Amino acid sequence: MDQYIIYLGFIVAAYAVIANDVIQTLGTFIISNANVKWWLLWGFAGFILTVTLVNGWYINGGDVSYGRLSNIPLPDPMP
Repeated sequence: MDQYIIYLGFIVAAYAVIANDVIQTLGTFIISNANVKWWLLWGFAGFILTVTLVNGWYINGGDVSYGRLSNIPLPDPMP
């Protein structure tokens, strides 16, 4: 039972961090361009995300973190 609580806590924390960054970044982008059609804004944001991920994938041999995570040691496995 304890392992499920650990995983649930990790998932909730990861979601909170990602959701906060997305709201701050995309929210500011969308509000500052309120006079542009919504589908153009989302298309542009999706295009930038796709180009970044594909570039990271092909340039670094499948590592979308651009090699930054190789400097961090792996933690001990969870029980």
